[in-house]
Amino acid sequence: MASSAATSRILALGLALLCAAGLAAAQNVASVVTDAFFNGIKNQAPGSCEGKNFYTRRAFLSAINSYPGFAHGGSETQGKREIAAFFAHVTHETGHLCYISEINKGNSYCDPSYRQWPCAPGKKYYGRGPLQISYNYNYGPAGRAIGFDGLGNPDRVAQDPVIAFKTALWFWMNNVHGVMPQGFGATIRAINGALECNGKNPDQMNARVRYYRQYCQQLGVDPGSNLTC
Repeated sequence: MASSAATSRILALGLALLCAAGLAAAQNVASVVTDAFFNGIKNQAPGSCEGKNFYTRRAFLSAINSYPGFAHGGSETQGKREIAAFFAHVTHETGHLCYISEINKGNSYCDPSYRQWPCAPGKKYYGRGPLQISYNYNYGPAGRAIGFDGLGNPDRVAQDPVIAFKTALWFWMNNVHGVMPQGFGATIRAINGALECNGKNPDQMNARVRYYRQYCQQLGVDPGSNLTC
């Protein structure tokens, strides 16, 4: 009994520390992603955009609680660069937080070779959310990690703003966060390299770089090197 109680106390302490870390991280990010910064992005989209009343700073900060490693683990400069990079890609993918879902919804984005993440009948895995997550092999594990049925109900990403940001952050932390030290160009390669890097679509690549430079300037941080891919 004593051993079991001690184990429970250790687990409870660990959970409390994780929660505290998540709260501290959210507070730190919140001091950088101010209302002025967030709304400065969103206000550049037309008033008719579907994302106007969907994407909010509050939803973003709520999602951040689940990802305490975001913009952490390095210097203050590195943290601000990661925030600038994240929102540069979000701006590009959503048109200044205008679009919730991909405009062209004809493609199902189902890759049957990923048998561990089987596509549900009639469901489409086109881009949704701040980073326009797509394909069953992303929706499945994202849903499992966050706590929703990504394969059976991918529309949740377009219906709940907190889940939308959590899904974007899940993708970021699993695919992009680790390459930040290599420069912004590495983040482009991680997100859409097959279509934009190595001269395949320099206009799209350069658009992302412009947003990144702009946000770094707003946050008072040097953008670093290796900005293109």
